[in-house]
Amino acid sequence: MTIRVIPFKGDYVNVISGDNARGKSAIISIIDYCLASSKCSIPIGLIRNLTRWFGIIISYGEEEILLAREEPGIEVVSNNMYILRGKKIVIPGQIEEENANYRDIINELNKLAQLAKFDLGDKGVSQPASIRDLISLNFQPQHLVANPYALFYKADTYQNREKLITIFPYILGILDDDLLGLKEELKDLKSREKALGRELEQRKNIANNWLSEVRSYYAIAFEFGLIDGDLNDSSSWSPKDYIIRLRQALSRIDKNIIPLIKVGASTQISQRLAELDEKEFQVAAQIQEKKEKLYLIQSVKTSNKDYGNDILVQNSRLEAASWLKSNINNKYHCPFCGSKSTSAKEYVDSYYALSSELSNLSRKVADSHRVFNKEIATINSDLNKLEIQINEIRTEKQILSQENEEYKKQHQVLNSIFRFGGKLEESLKNYDKISESGDLEKELEKIKKRISEINKLLNQDVLDRKQKNILNQISTSIKHYAKIFGAEYCDDDIQLNIENLTLKFISGNREDFLWEIGSGHNFMSYHISTILAIHEYLLTLADKSKVPSFIIFDQPSQVYFPELKKEELAEDEAVLKVKRIFKVLSEFKNRTQSKVQTIIIEHAGESSWSEYSEDVKLIRNWHGDSDDNALIPKKWIDAGV
Repeated sequence: MTIRVIPFKGDYVNVISGDNARGKSAIISIIDYCLASSKCSIPIGLIRNLTRWFGIIISYGEEEILLAREEPGIEVVSNNMYILRGKKIVIPGQIEEENANYRDIINELNKLAQLAKFDLGDKGVSQPASIRDLISLNFQPQHLVANPYALFYKADTYQNREKLITIFPYILGILDDDLLGLKEELKDLKSREKALGRELEQRKNIANNWLSEVRSYYAIAFEFGLIDGDLNDSSSWSPKDYIIRLRQALSRIDKNIIPLIKVGASTQISQRLAELDEKEFQVAAQIQEKKEKLYLIQSVKTSNKDYGNDILVQNSRLEAASWLKSNINNKYHCPFCGSKSTSAKEYVDSYYALSSELSNLSRKVADSHRVFNKEIATINSDLNKLEIQINEIRTEKQILSQENEEYKKQHQVLNSIFRFGGKLEESLKNYDKISESGDLEKELEKIKKRISEINKLLNQDVLDRKQKNILNQISTSIKHYAKIFGAEYCDDDIQLNIENLTLKFISGNREDFLWEIGSGHNFMSYHISTILAIHEYLLTLADKSKVPSFIIFDQPSQVYFPELKKEELAEDEAVLKVKRIFKVLSEFKNRTQSKVQTIIIEHAGESSWSEYSEDVKLIRNWHGDSDDNALIPKKWIDAGV
């Protein structure tokens, strides 16, 4: 099998120069495809017909990694990939079969980039960063390099754009892995806090609903003489107050202490039942009153709604009154026939007055509708409270009546007391299961304390200041490169806006975005300046940088066509501007000490970068009719490989 190798150097600005239709732009698509793209954008035709596998070799520390991917054939994309790692890669003569799929490669590249698996989104959608998101900063294809509306690769689609916006703070190191870990912990803690809060609230509600039941048990225990004090002392007690005394009563039963029956206890029980009967009657009467009031208001509301609809219908018939009034002038000219008459104006005025009156009525009806809704909500709330209250009364009555009657029939024999003790013990056990909230409260308090600690570490003001400092650093570099380009507005306050993925230019009180500054030269200059400035900043993050250290620009000089096709090129302004492209790339190479591999694909010839030959090297010259004048060599085409 024949292998086609195009070597790129790490310590130079690499140039592939050539004529049209030589496969230059396909290089970006091939590299992207081998980096596990979900689509294959390699052009159909010779390139794909004569190639079985595409591959790239990447450097990672002291290691080299070969990533190859099968040509998809009639499919949209091939999932079959091949990976080989080693100190020095020897490209295999042929690949018999795949040893990975594209998702395996994405996972492997994510590990190499040390990307956190934490969710970076705040909208409930899982959005961990992926190597596929980071390469938005590596490619500037031909359609993008001077695009006024899209600054980054594949950010011209909504989904990719939103993802890039989400992860940009992570890319720039505003959020690091430690902070992301804290954010993930905070999210889990808040979820746990919410769950514990619901559970505690539920337990408290159940405990409060037991009030009627424990009152009844307390009254029975009082009747048996198991409790000291007076029955009327308990009117303002909480469930816990009752439980304390009921436990004392249960303790007496367990110790076989035969209680003395208090004189008048049965009478007090009967009085309590009578009080509950009276209370039930009063609450039932209030419920009935509220129900009647609710029915009345709902009926009036329905009538009011119908009345409002009638007004709207009538008013719609008078919509022309306003127009007619504005077209009847002071000389009383009829707008239709032009005749002078006071009757037309008077007639229209009366209709206009009626229309105004109907509009006022419509507003009043709308206001009253809101009042009705508010009153209905209030009554419904009151009804809910009254229904809960009457249920509590009936629960207490039922238990008290049944138990009281049972023990009366048994003439308060000792056996009845022990039977009551058994029921009381079971009831208290159930109460303990529900109301045991001490551990939950301690856990909730611990969680709240940790949330407070994390919030201090994730102080938004601190993060905002950090983001501002980083973006200012990038903006300074953008201005530096833009001035070499001779771009307009390079003296303005230029800000990288990561919320909108564009540049903002501020001059005095005026703010303009990239797409508003005009000129292909400006667009291209700021595209290249921005990508270079970001990579220059990423180097300051050292081993914490996640983005691969290479950039490819595809034919930025296209913005100067057709000027470059003129015969008199020596002093042409467009030629000078093309030379500035290489001057900028040379400057970037030296400022970054060749730590970011830079590749430029161009029509322009060597005369465009001859002044910077120490930094810029021609890797492939695909001009003319030589044997090696295109991505697919002539011998492949001739042999039909």
